[in-house]
This record gives sequence, C-alpha cells and structure tokens, in this order.
Amino acid sequence: MLVGGADDGADVTLAGTLAGTGSEEPADRREARAAVATAGGLYIVGALLCASAALLPHVNSPAGVTAVGIDAFLTGIVLLVAASRGWGGLGLACFAELWGVLVIAVLCASSGGPDSPFALIYFFALGHAAAFQPRPRYVGVSVAALLAFLAPLAYEAHVSTMFAAVACVGIVLALLTSVVVHAALNRLREQRRRMELLIAATAELDRSLDPAQTLRTIAHMAVPDLAELCVIDLLDESGLVGGTVAAAVDPAVAAGVERIRAAFPLDLRSGHPVAQVLAGNAPRVLQDLTENGVIEQAAQSDEHERFMREVGYTRAAVFPMIARGRTRGAISFLQLHGDARHDPSLLAVLEDLAGRAAMAFDNARLYAERAQVARTLRRSLMPAVLPTIPGLDLASYFRPSGAGSEVGGDFYDVFGDAESCWLIVGDVCGKGAEAAVLTGFLRHTAAVYAREGSSPGKVLAQVNRAMLDQDFDGRFATAILAHIRARGSHVEVGLALAGHPAALLMRADDHSARELGGSGALLGVFADAAIEETKTILEPGDALALYTDGLSEAHAPKHVVSVTEMLEQLEKTPPACATDAIDALLALIDPEDNVRDDIAILSARVRPASDALDALGSSGALGSSAAGTA
Repeated sequence: MLVGGADDGADVTLAGTLAGTGSEEPADRREARAAVATAGGLYIVGALLCASAALLPHVNSPAGVTAVGIDAFLTGIVLLVAASRGWGGLGLACFAELWGVLVIAVLCASSGGPDSPFALIYFFALGHAAAFQPRPRYVGVSVAALLAFLAPLAYEAHVSTMFAAVACVGIVLALLTSVVVHAALNRLREQRRRMELLIAATAELDRSLDPAQTLRTIAHMAVPDLAELCVIDLLDESGLVGGTVAAAVDPAVAAGVERIRAAFPLDLRSGHPVAQVLAGNAPRVLQDLTENGVIEQAAQSDEHERFMREVGYTRAAVFPMIARGRTRGAISFLQLHGDARHDPSLLAVLEDLAGRAAMAFDNARLYAERAQVARTLRRSLMPAVLPTIPGLDLASYFRPSGAGSEVGGDFYDVFGDAESCWLIVGDVCGKGAEAAVLTGFLRHTAAVYAREGSSPGKVLAQVNRAMLDQDFDGRFATAILAHIRARGSHVEVGLALAGHPAALLMRADDHSARELGGSGALLGVFADAAIEETKTILEPGDALALYTDGLSEAHAPKHVVSVTEMLEQLEKTPPACATDAIDALLALIDPEDNVRDDIAILSARVRPASDALDALGSSGALGSSAAGTA
C-alpha cells in the first residue's frame, strides 16, 4: 500500500511477535524468574522420586541413586534461592535443564539402564525447556535429552525390543508435547505483548491534547515495533487530503514522504490505496508492493515512483481513521525491504491501534476547538486594551485556570468619561457558557449604571436587582467597583464591595499598605443586599490593586496566600508603576504551576506629575495601552 507522497509499503517488525506463527516472543524478567523457580521445584520433585528407588526390583547402584537424589535436592535449593533474588535468568534455567538431563542419565544408569522407569523424568526437562526457552535453546535441550535417553545403547550389551518400542513412543510423545507447549505459551506471550503494546500506545496518546503533536505521537509510536514507516493522511473540512505526517526508522525517509506529499497532493480519484481506503472506509492490505503495476498505479508522479522504489516499499496495510462516525483520514503501516507478512492477528492489532489513534486525534481536535472558543469568548468579556487616563497609570493581569480550555467567571474592566473613570473586578461562580453569559451581563450592566452618575454602592445595588430580575439558575457573583475622580492636586476614590476581597491600598509617603473597603452581600442572592461604600484620597504615587480570590487560592489547599502576606510583599517592594504592584503580588505564587482558579488583577497608580492630575479633571480623553494576559 502506499500512502501519500512517499508513504507506502511497510509491514510489522515486532521480532515476529505479531507477524506470524513462526515468530517468538522473548520472555521478560518475571518469566525468567519463574523459569528458574520452576526448575528448582522440578529438581526437588526429582529428589523425592529418587527415594522410591528402594521399591524397584532392579537397582544396579543404590549409592548412585542416593547421590543423584542428594544432588537434585541441593541443586533445587540453589535454584530457588537464585529465583528469589532474581539471579541467572533464562541462561541459568537452560543450564539447569542440561544439568538435569545429565543427572537423569546417571539415575537411569543406576536403576536398570534401558529398563529404568526414571527415563520418564526426561519429560520434565523437555517440558520445562519448551515452556520457557527460545527455540535454539529448546532444540539444544531436546537433542541432549534424546542422546541421554538413547545412551543405554552404548553401554548395554543386550537391549530388549521393548526398549526400542518405548523409545519410539517416548520420542513421539515428547516431540508432540513439547511442541504443543512451546507453541501455546509463545502464543500467550504474543497476546500479552499485544495488550501491553496497545496499553502503552493509549497512554502515549493521552499525553498531549495538541492535534499536531498527537499526530506526531501516533506516527512515531508505530515505529519500529509495528512498521518501518508509518504515514498519516488527514482530510480537511472540504474532504481533501489536507496534511501528511510521517515517521520512519530512517528520518530521511519520513521527511521525503512529507516533502513529496506536499509537492504532489494525493488524488482521491486515483488508484492509490489511501484514496481507495478513504473512498470506501475499509482497510486495504497489500502483501507485495513489488508486483508488476502496483507501485506504478499508486505513484502520483515520476518522482514519487522513483522514491518508492529507492526506499524499498514491499508491504503495506492501510486503515481509515474513523472517530464519532466521521472519517478523519487514513493511517498506513509500511514495511521496507522486509519479508514478514500481515497475518490476521497482526491486522487486528493494527486496526485496533488505528481506531485508538483516530479517537485520540479527534479528542485533541475537539479540545483545540473548545480552547479556541474559550479564548475568543474570554477576549469578548474583557477589554483588549486599557484606556489611557491622564494622571493615572493602569495595568492588568489575567491568568485562566488550568490549560485555559474553559471560560471562567473572573473579569475586569476600565471605563470612563470626561469627569472620571471606573474600575471593576468581579468573579462569577462556576465556569463555562453559563458563567460567561453572567459575566458579560455584569460587565455591561455595571458600565451602563455607572455612566448614569451613580455612586459605586448604588451601581452594585442596581446590578444586584437586575441579576435577580433575570434567570441565572441561582448563580451569584462577587464584585468590587472603584470610582476615581480628580480633585485638584489629589484623586478621590469611592469604593464598594459585594462579597469580594477588599482592595489593596499602597501609600507612597510612608510605603505602607493596607486593605480598603467595607463589607457587602453577594450579588444575585438577596433582594435588599446591603453594600457599604468607602471613600479615600489618593495622593501622587499612591496605588490601588483590585484582585480576585484566584490569587490567594492559586495553590490551595497546599498553600493559601493571606492578605497579610500580600500587604507585606507590597510594603517590601513599593510599586514605581501600576505594573510593579501586579508583579509584587504574582511573586507570592507560581502562575505557571497549574493554578486552580482564574486570576484577575487590576492596578491603578496616581502619577506624581501635577500636570497629569490636572488633565484628568479637565480632559478625560481615552487612549489605549495593552492589558496583560497570561
């Protein structure tokens, strides 16, 4: 199969694990320890069987049988200790099997030679090797057991025909039993490996919710275990191939695939396997891409054909990437210069992986769309830039919680007229679209009432009544509203709180800091909410900071930033501008450490220049300066 530009022919290389019945799955550390432990157990059983030699009619050498029993018992103990401590592995188990064959040969020679019933113990060594050892070692143990079993022919002058019959039957049974055990356990290892691979793939796919990164992860995840080249072709909204991502054992091959795909886009009406898969939503498997006409039919250009031949496309399997009923693209697993074939069990793994990859990509795509909607909606709920107020230095900061994929309830705004300006910071309970609706309502309603000339307390009271008149499903909000007006050489501030943290006031003359603001009921809860109003005078150099509780609870419950800590920090680093006040507060937390709630801070500082203060009282002209958002 060929995928996009240079994406064609690959097959699985799981060391035969997934490729076919002739392949073997290597044992892991736990299985190696089990091999040593079971070998030790078999030795102990053999030692116990030696004790039954006294009941046999023909025992040539009782001393030899006793020596074998003692040797088997001690060997078993050593192997069990080695298994408990993780020593040896399959190499030690293989040595135990070969040593066991030798010990059994001595036991048979000591208890009747060709007539010894202990020859049955050879089955122990053969069965153990078949269960745990890779094929070369298993064959070696089998040959050693066969030679040991036939050894009486060398040292016995007369061997009965019964021995020949028993030998034939025993050899056949041994071969059948060991082959069945070896094949069955290797199949179990294969199934376990598949499950581990799919589990690991799922975990890898969950690491990122960025669509582009997810595609790269999917492609690289298949190489080299499942393919020498993996190519993903995506469909755009118009139904055409809009992008190709490739990964290969040789990075130059992957780069060539992406380059050729960009230069020669895939024609979905062509005979290319990817085009056929996307047209029919059914997998395609090509066991031999070297057949006459296959590569020519798939090539999108002469350069594409040369590339496929030079790279060595041999086999391919292409699967549609279907998620939530929609085809998002196709994923191709290609073999280069390989001879493994796609058997049904391997294809089942590839199809499962393709389905998981499609769902992972679709999840990342949906998450990206949701995050973009959240960013757009957030921008609409807060000013893109802060107005320029003569005589005032303004700064703001906003940090959404988590990855910012949801719209929170924190907001701020600054608006003014020719006489004064207003600062508002609020926090709506909850997140999502419902919280966004209430946030927009509060912001615009407060601005309308404020421009009617009311005081901060009356504005919040009117907003409260307006909330109760609407149906917000029991949602409530907190807010702090400041009204700033120039009064000669100083600035007058009126402040009202509705269940919100008090403002932080910084004095320039003595570098002191304190809270400013009274108490007030939550908005949207009580019809006759009591909202107190506080007034103060700001002198040149004084600053005011309004914030949401996301600042204090950024790392809760591990650590909650107290008001005392905030005031001490502001006193320690007196702000020379509005931004300095925000930086001082942010120094108390780590904004990049996955904060648990939105953080909004709005800071205003009276400029020391007297002409700027005069301009505030006479002009009120609004310019623009950037608002800070993290």
